[in-house]
Amino acid sequence: MTGEDEPAGSPSAASDIPPQPPPPPAPGPPRLVFDGAFVGPMLPPWFVDGRPTALPVSEDVLAIPLGTRRLVGKALDLLTRPDSGLRSASFYIGFILLVTVAPVVILVGIAVTTDTHLFQPYGPRGSSPFDGPVILAAFVAIAGYWVAAVESRVLATAVIGGRAEGRPLRLRESIGLTRRRFWQVLGAMVGIGVITGLIGGLIGLPVELALGNVQAINYGLSLVIGTLVSAPFVYTPAGIVLGEADALEAIKRSFGLARSRKRLALVVALFGILSQFIVLFGVSIGGDVVYRVIDGAGLIDSFPVALVIPLSAALVFALGTLLFLVEAIAAAPAVFAFEALTHYTHGLESGREHPAAGTSIWSPWMTPGLLIGAVLAVLALAAGLAGLAGTPV
Repeated sequence: MTGEDEPAGSPSAASDIPPQPPPPPAPGPPRLVFDGAFVGPMLPPWFVDGRPTALPVSEDVLAIPLGTRRLVGKALDLLTRPDSGLRSASFYIGFILLVTVAPVVILVGIAVTTDTHLFQPYGPRGSSPFDGPVILAAFVAIAGYWVAAVESRVLATAVIGGRAEGRPLRLRESIGLTRRRFWQVLGAMVGIGVITGLIGGLIGLPVELALGNVQAINYGLSLVIGTLVSAPFVYTPAGIVLGEADALEAIKRSFGLARSRKRLALVVALFGILSQFIVLFGVSIGGDVVYRVIDGAGLIDSFPVALVIPLSAALVFALGTLLFLVEAIAAAPAVFAFEALTHYTHGLESGREHPAAGTSIWSPWMTPGLLIGAVLAVLALAAGLAGLAGTPV
Protein backbone atom coordinates (compact mmCIF):
# COMPACT_ATOMS: atom_id res chain seq x y z
CA MET A 1 0.00 0.00 0.00
CA THR A 2 1.39 3.37 -1.02
CA GLY A 3 1.13 6.75 0.79
CA GLU A 4 -1.64 7.88 -1.62
CA ASP A 5 -3.83 4.98 -0.41
CA GLU A 6 -3.68 5.97 3.31
CA PRO A 7 -7.02 6.98 4.79
CA ALA A 8 -7.64 10.62 5.55
CA GLY A 9 -7.81 10.02 9.34
CA SER A 10 -4.37 8.33 9.59
CA PRO A 11 -1.56 10.02 11.60
CA SER A 12 0.57 10.74 8.58
CA ALA A 13 -2.32 12.40 6.80
CA ALA A 14 -3.18 14.51 9.86
CA SER A 15 0.42 15.68 10.13
CA ASP A 16 0.20 17.23 6.69
CA ILE A 17 -2.61 19.59 7.81
CA PRO A 18 -1.16 23.05 8.60
CA PRO A 19 -1.88 24.31 12.17
CA GLN A 20 -4.71 26.78 12.57
CA PRO A 21 -3.74 30.33 13.61
CA PRO A 22 -4.94 31.47 17.06
CA PRO A 23 -8.19 33.47 17.15
CA PRO A 24 -7.77 37.23 17.04
CA PRO A 25 -8.13 39.08 20.36
CA ALA A 26 -11.55 40.45 21.23
CA PRO A 27 -12.10 44.09 20.26
CA GLY A 28 -12.19 46.74 22.96
CA PRO A 29 -10.38 46.88 26.28
CA PRO A 30 -9.76 43.49 27.91
CA ARG A 31 -11.97 42.55 30.84
CA LEU A 32 -10.81 40.77 33.95
CA VAL A 33 -12.85 37.61 34.49
CA PHE A 34 -13.05 35.93 37.89
CA ASP A 35 -14.12 32.32 38.17
CA GLY A 36 -16.74 32.11 40.91
CA ALA A 37 -16.47 28.33 41.27
CA PHE A 38 -12.95 28.28 42.75
CA VAL A 39 -12.00 27.33 46.29
CA GLY A 40 -8.77 28.82 47.54
CA PRO A 41 -6.32 31.25 45.99
CA MET A 42 -6.92 32.32 42.42
CA LEU A 43 -4.72 34.25 40.03
CA PRO A 44 -7.00 36.32 37.76
CA PRO A 45 -5.71 36.95 34.23
CA TRP A 46 -4.00 40.15 33.22
CA PHE A 47 -3.66 41.04 29.55
CA VAL A 48 -0.39 42.04 27.90
CA ASP A 49 -0.57 42.61 24.14
CA GLY A 50 -3.96 40.91 24.06
CA ARG A 51 -2.73 37.74 25.79
CA PRO A 52 -3.60 36.74 29.37
CA THR A 53 -0.71 36.42 31.77
CA ALA A 54 -0.37 36.17 35.55
CA LEU A 55 0.62 39.25 37.49
CA PRO A 56 3.49 38.88 39.96
CA VAL A 57 2.28 38.30 43.50
CA SER A 58 4.22 39.67 46.47
CA GLU A 59 5.53 37.37 49.16
CA ASP A 60 3.42 39.16 51.76
CA VAL A 61 0.22 38.33 49.89
CA LEU A 62 1.28 34.71 49.44
CA ALA A 63 1.97 34.51 53.17
CA ILE A 64 -1.57 35.51 54.17
CA PRO A 65 -3.16 32.40 55.76
CA LEU A 66 -6.53 31.17 54.54
CA GLY A 67 -7.62 29.87 57.94
CA THR A 68 -10.31 32.11 59.39
CA ARG A 69 -8.77 32.52 62.85
CA ARG A 70 -5.22 33.13 61.64
CA LEU A 71 -6.29 35.47 58.83
CA VAL A 72 -8.45 37.65 61.09
CA GLY A 73 -5.71 37.65 63.74
CA LYS A 74 -3.11 38.81 61.23
CA ALA A 75 -5.45 41.49 59.90
CA LEU A 76 -6.20 42.90 63.35
CA ASP A 77 -2.52 42.72 64.28
CA LEU A 78 -1.82 45.22 61.50
CA LEU A 79 -4.12 47.76 63.17
CA THR A 80 -1.97 47.81 66.31
CA ARG A 81 1.35 48.36 64.54
CA PRO A 82 2.88 51.84 64.88
CA ASP A 83 3.75 51.82 61.17
CA SER A 84 0.26 50.90 59.99
CA GLY A 85 -0.21 54.32 58.35
CA LEU A 86 -3.66 54.74 59.86
CA ARG A 87 -2.95 57.78 62.04
CA SER A 88 -2.31 60.29 59.25
CA ALA A 89 -5.28 58.94 57.30
CA SER A 90 -7.53 59.37 60.35
CA PHE A 91 -6.39 62.99 60.67
CA TYR A 92 -7.47 63.59 57.08
CA ILE A 93 -10.98 62.29 57.83
CA GLY A 94 -11.04 64.39 61.00
CA PHE A 95 -10.18 67.45 58.90
CA ILE A 96 -13.15 66.78 56.60
CA LEU A 97 -15.56 66.69 59.52
CA LEU A 98 -13.88 69.69 61.12
CA VAL A 99 -14.63 72.01 58.18
CA THR A 100 -18.14 70.66 57.48
CA VAL A 101 -19.70 69.42 60.73
CA ALA A 102 -18.05 71.62 63.38
CA PRO A 103 -19.90 74.86 62.40
CA VAL A 104 -23.38 73.46 63.10
CA VAL A 105 -22.15 71.94 66.38
CA ILE A 106 -20.74 75.32 67.39
CA LEU A 107 -24.00 77.08 66.53
CA VAL A 108 -26.11 74.65 68.53
CA GLY A 109 -23.64 74.72 71.42
CA ILE A 110 -23.68 78.50 71.61
CA ALA A 111 -27.48 78.58 71.40
CA VAL A 112 -27.73 76.14 74.31
CA THR A 113 -25.13 77.82 76.52
CA THR A 114 -26.55 81.32 76.05
CA ASP A 115 -30.08 80.11 76.94
CA THR A 116 -31.65 82.00 74.06
CA HIS A 117 -34.45 79.44 73.57
CA LEU A 118 -33.68 79.51 69.86
CA PHE A 119 -33.14 75.77 69.67
CA GLN A 120 -36.46 74.42 70.91
CA PRO A 121 -37.61 71.19 69.31
CA TYR A 122 -41.03 71.42 70.96
CA GLY A 123 -43.50 74.15 71.74
CA PRO A 124 -44.61 77.16 69.69
CA ARG A 125 -42.14 79.94 69.07
CA GLY A 126 -41.66 82.64 66.52
CA SER A 127 -39.18 82.68 63.70
CA SER A 128 -35.62 83.66 64.39
CA PRO A 129 -32.68 84.82 62.28
CA PHE A 130 -30.82 81.91 63.84
CA ASP A 131 -32.98 79.29 62.08
CA GLY A 132 -31.70 79.74 58.54
CA PRO A 133 -27.99 79.49 59.39
CA VAL A 134 -28.59 76.36 61.48
CA ILE A 135 -30.51 74.68 58.64
CA LEU A 136 -27.84 75.57 56.08
CA ALA A 137 -25.05 74.41 58.37
CA ALA A 138 -26.97 71.18 59.08
CA PHE A 139 -27.27 70.36 55.36
CA VAL A 140 -23.54 70.94 54.91
CA ALA A 141 -22.83 68.77 57.94
CA ILE A 142 -24.94 65.88 56.62
CA ALA A 143 -23.20 66.03 53.24
CA GLY A 144 -19.79 66.29 54.90
CA TYR A 145 -20.48 63.28 57.11
CA TRP A 146 -21.50 61.19 54.11
CA VAL A 147 -18.36 62.20 52.23
CA ALA A 148 -16.23 61.36 55.26
CA ALA A 149 -17.95 57.98 55.67
CA VAL A 150 -17.36 56.96 52.04
CA GLU A 151 -13.80 58.28 51.96
CA SER A 152 -13.07 56.49 55.25
CA ARG A 153 -14.08 53.17 53.73
CA VAL A 154 -12.07 53.66 50.54
CA LEU A 155 -9.07 55.15 52.35
CA ALA A 156 -8.98 52.34 54.93
CA THR A 157 -9.16 49.74 52.15
CA ALA A 158 -6.32 51.42 50.24
CA VAL A 159 -4.04 51.90 53.26
CA ILE A 160 -4.57 48.38 54.62
CA GLY A 161 -4.36 46.86 51.15
CA GLY A 162 -0.95 48.44 50.54
CA ARG A 163 0.33 47.29 53.95
CA ALA A 164 -0.94 43.76 53.40
CA GLU A 165 0.73 43.72 49.99
CA GLY A 166 4.03 44.79 51.52
CA ARG A 167 4.15 48.00 49.47
CA PRO A 168 2.60 50.72 51.65
CA LEU A 169 1.00 53.69 49.92
CA ARG A 170 1.89 57.23 50.89
CA LEU A 171 -1.00 59.35 52.13
CA ARG A 172 -1.14 61.35 48.89
CA GLU A 173 -1.30 58.10 46.91
CA SER A 174 -4.10 56.76 49.12
CA ILE A 175 -6.05 60.00 48.80
CA GLY A 176 -5.60 60.01 45.01
CA LEU A 177 -6.95 56.45 44.83
CA THR A 178 -9.81 57.36 47.17
CA ARG A 179 -10.98 60.17 44.94
CA ARG A 180 -10.87 57.95 41.85
CA ARG A 181 -13.01 55.25 43.47
CA PHE A 182 -15.33 57.53 45.47
CA TRP A 183 -18.42 57.43 43.26
CA GLN A 184 -18.22 53.69 42.61
CA VAL A 185 -18.03 52.95 46.34
CA LEU A 186 -20.81 55.45 47.10
CA GLY A 187 -23.08 53.80 44.54
CA ALA A 188 -22.27 50.36 45.91
CA MET A 189 -22.93 51.49 49.50
CA VAL A 190 -26.31 52.97 48.60
CA GLY A 191 -27.34 49.91 46.59
CA ILE A 192 -26.19 47.46 49.26
CA GLY A 193 -27.91 49.51 51.97
CA VAL A 194 -31.23 49.41 50.12
CA ILE A 195 -30.96 45.68 49.35
CA THR A 196 -29.93 44.62 52.85
CA GLY A 197 -32.53 46.89 54.43
CA LEU A 198 -35.35 45.41 52.34
CA ILE A 199 -34.23 41.80 52.84
CA GLY A 200 -33.63 42.32 56.55
CA GLY A 201 -37.06 43.91 56.96
CA LEU A 202 -38.82 41.13 55.04
CA ILE A 203 -37.14 38.49 57.18
CA GLY A 204 -37.20 40.22 60.54
CA LEU A 205 -40.69 41.74 60.57
CA PRO A 206 -42.69 38.45 60.54
CA VAL A 207 -40.41 36.99 63.21
CA GLU A 208 -40.76 40.05 65.45
CA LEU A 209 -44.54 39.95 65.08
CA ALA A 210 -44.55 36.28 66.04
CA LEU A 211 -42.26 36.72 69.07
CA GLY A 212 -43.79 39.97 70.30
CA ASN A 213 -42.16 43.21 71.38
CA VAL A 214 -39.26 41.76 73.38
CA GLN A 215 -36.38 44.24 73.06
CA ALA A 216 -33.54 41.83 73.89
CA ILE A 217 -34.77 39.15 71.49
CA ASN A 218 -35.48 41.61 68.69
CA TYR A 219 -32.05 43.21 69.11
CA GLY A 220 -30.23 39.87 68.92
CA LEU A 221 -32.40 38.80 66.00
CA SER A 222 -31.64 41.96 64.06
CA LEU A 223 -27.91 41.43 64.67
CA VAL A 224 -28.05 37.85 63.35
CA ILE A 225 -30.16 38.82 60.32
CA GLY A 226 -27.91 41.76 59.56
CA THR A 227 -24.81 39.56 59.66
CA LEU A 228 -26.32 36.91 57.37
CA VAL A 229 -27.71 39.42 54.88
CA SER A 230 -24.55 41.52 54.64
CA ALA A 231 -22.13 38.56 54.39
CA PRO A 232 -22.29 38.21 50.58
CA PHE A 233 -21.40 41.91 50.13
CA VAL A 234 -18.37 42.14 52.42
CA TYR A 235 -15.77 42.09 49.63
CA THR A 236 -17.43 44.80 47.51
CA PRO A 237 -15.21 47.76 48.59
CA ALA A 238 -12.07 45.65 48.16
CA GLY A 239 -13.32 44.54 44.74
CA ILE A 240 -13.65 48.17 43.66
CA VAL A 241 -10.43 49.50 45.20
CA LEU A 242 -8.12 46.51 44.78
CA GLY A 243 -9.92 44.61 42.00
CA GLU A 244 -10.56 47.59 39.68
CA ALA A 245 -14.20 46.60 39.17
CA ASP A 246 -17.29 48.76 38.93
CA ALA A 247 -20.01 48.57 41.58
CA LEU A 248 -22.14 45.84 39.98
CA GLU A 249 -19.17 43.69 39.02
CA ALA A 250 -17.67 44.06 42.50
CA ILE A 251 -20.93 42.89 44.08
CA LYS A 252 -21.01 39.89 41.73
CA ARG A 253 -17.43 38.96 42.58
CA SER A 254 -18.12 39.44 46.29
CA PHE A 255 -20.87 36.82 46.09
CA GLY A 256 -18.42 34.39 44.48
CA LEU A 257 -15.77 34.96 47.13
CA ALA A 258 -18.30 34.65 49.95
CA ARG A 259 -19.63 31.42 48.49
CA SER A 260 -16.14 29.90 48.33
CA ARG A 261 -15.42 30.59 52.03
CA LYS A 262 -18.76 30.95 53.81
CA ARG A 263 -17.48 30.94 57.39
CA LEU A 264 -14.82 33.53 56.60
CA ALA A 265 -17.42 35.80 54.98
CA LEU A 266 -19.66 35.54 58.06
CA VAL A 267 -16.78 36.45 60.38
CA VAL A 268 -15.81 39.43 58.19
CA ALA A 269 -19.45 40.60 58.11
CA LEU A 270 -19.66 40.30 61.89
CA PHE A 271 -16.63 42.58 62.27
CA GLY A 272 -18.27 45.12 59.99
CA ILE A 273 -21.43 45.18 62.11
CA LEU A 274 -19.74 45.16 65.51
CA SER A 275 -17.41 47.98 64.51
CA GLN A 276 -20.42 50.27 64.20
CA PHE A 277 -21.02 49.93 67.92
CA ILE A 278 -17.63 51.55 68.52
CA VAL A 279 -19.06 54.84 67.25
CA LEU A 280 -22.01 54.59 69.64
CA PHE A 281 -19.81 53.69 72.58
CA GLY A 282 -17.21 56.31 71.66
CA VAL A 283 -19.76 59.11 71.30
CA SER A 284 -21.60 58.15 74.50
CA ILE A 285 -18.37 57.84 76.51
CA GLY A 286 -17.01 61.10 75.11
CA GLY A 287 -20.23 62.93 75.91
CA ASP A 288 -20.29 61.48 79.42
CA VAL A 289 -16.68 62.56 80.04
CA VAL A 290 -17.36 66.10 78.81
CA TYR A 291 -20.46 66.35 80.99
CA ARG A 292 -18.60 65.12 84.07
CA VAL A 293 -15.75 67.57 83.50
CA ILE A 294 -18.15 70.49 83.04
CA ASP A 295 -20.20 69.44 86.05
CA GLY A 296 -17.12 68.98 88.21
CA ALA A 297 -15.83 72.43 87.28
CA GLY A 298 -19.14 74.00 88.25
CA LEU A 299 -19.85 75.21 84.70
CA ILE A 300 -23.03 73.26 84.09
CA ASP A 301 -25.23 76.38 84.49
CA SER A 302 -22.79 79.02 83.26
CA PHE A 303 -20.58 77.51 80.59
CA PRO A 304 -18.28 80.14 79.00
CA VAL A 305 -19.30 80.85 75.43
CA ALA A 306 -15.65 81.32 74.45
CA LEU A 307 -14.97 77.63 75.20
CA VAL A 308 -17.73 76.35 72.93
CA ILE A 309 -15.74 76.81 69.73
CA PRO A 310 -12.52 74.96 70.72
CA LEU A 311 -14.43 72.24 72.58
CA SER A 312 -16.81 71.63 69.66
CA ALA A 313 -13.93 71.57 67.17
CA ALA A 314 -11.97 69.09 69.28
CA LEU A 315 -14.96 66.76 69.70
CA VAL A 316 -15.82 66.82 65.99
CA PHE A 317 -12.21 66.17 65.00
CA ALA A 318 -12.09 63.24 67.43
CA LEU A 319 -15.32 61.91 65.92
CA GLY A 320 -13.69 61.95 62.48
CA THR A 321 -10.68 59.94 63.66
CA LEU A 322 -13.06 57.52 65.40
CA LEU A 323 -15.08 57.15 62.21
CA PHE A 324 -11.96 56.16 60.28
CA LEU A 325 -10.91 53.72 63.02
CA VAL A 326 -14.28 51.99 62.74
CA GLU A 327 -13.92 51.63 58.97
CA ALA A 328 -10.36 50.34 59.39
CA ILE A 329 -11.50 47.64 61.83
CA ALA A 330 -14.24 46.59 59.42
CA ALA A 331 -11.98 46.74 56.34
CA ALA A 332 -8.92 44.90 57.66
CA PRO A 333 -10.32 41.31 57.65
CA ALA A 334 -12.10 41.92 54.33
CA VAL A 335 -8.96 43.25 52.63
CA PHE A 336 -6.76 40.44 53.90
CA ALA A 337 -9.34 37.83 52.86
CA PHE A 338 -9.74 39.40 49.41
CA GLU A 339 -5.99 39.36 48.80
CA ALA A 340 -5.64 35.81 50.14
CA LEU A 341 -8.44 34.52 47.90
CA THR A 342 -7.61 36.41 44.71
CA HIS A 343 -3.91 37.36 44.93
CA TYR A 344 -4.93 40.53 43.09
CA THR A 345 -3.93 44.04 44.22
CA HIS A 346 -3.29 45.83 40.94
CA GLY A 347 -5.97 48.42 41.72
CA LEU A 348 -3.51 50.09 44.09
CA GLU A 349 -1.28 51.01 41.15
CA SER A 350 -3.73 53.77 40.21
CA GLY A 351 -2.88 55.57 43.44
CA ARG A 352 0.85 55.08 42.98
CA GLU A 353 0.72 56.38 39.41
CA HIS A 354 -1.67 59.28 40.10
CA PRO A 355 -1.22 60.56 43.66
CA ALA A 356 -3.20 63.55 44.87
CA ALA A 357 -1.50 66.66 43.54
CA GLY A 358 -0.87 69.90 45.32
CA THR A 359 1.94 71.72 47.09
CA SER A 360 0.13 74.40 49.12
CA ILE A 361 -0.98 74.07 52.71
CA TRP A 362 -4.58 73.35 51.60
CA SER A 363 -3.79 70.74 48.97
CA PRO A 364 -4.35 67.92 48.46
CA TRP A 365 -6.60 67.95 51.52
CA MET A 366 -9.07 70.57 50.25
CA THR A 367 -10.94 69.68 47.06
CA PRO A 368 -13.14 72.24 45.24
CA GLY A 369 -16.31 70.55 46.53
CA LEU A 370 -15.02 70.45 50.10
CA LEU A 371 -13.97 74.09 49.82
CA ILE A 372 -17.47 75.10 48.75
CA GLY A 373 -18.98 73.18 51.66
CA ALA A 374 -16.52 74.71 54.12
CA VAL A 375 -17.24 78.24 52.86
CA LEU A 376 -21.01 77.69 53.17
CA ALA A 377 -20.59 76.30 56.68
CA VAL A 378 -18.42 79.23 57.78
CA LEU A 379 -20.87 81.74 56.28
CA ALA A 380 -23.73 79.99 58.12
CA LEU A 381 -21.72 80.16 61.34
CA ALA A 382 -21.01 83.86 60.86
CA ALA A 383 -24.66 84.61 60.05
CA GLY A 384 -25.80 82.62 63.06
CA LEU A 385 -23.43 84.44 65.38
CA ALA A 386 -24.53 87.79 63.96
CA GLY A 387 -28.19 86.91 64.47
CA LEU A 388 -27.45 85.58 67.93
CA ALA A 389 -25.71 88.81 68.90
CA GLY A 390 -28.82 90.81 68.05
CA THR A 391 -31.23 88.50 69.87
CA PRO A 392 -32.26 89.34 73.43
CA VAL A 393 -31.31 86.65 75.95
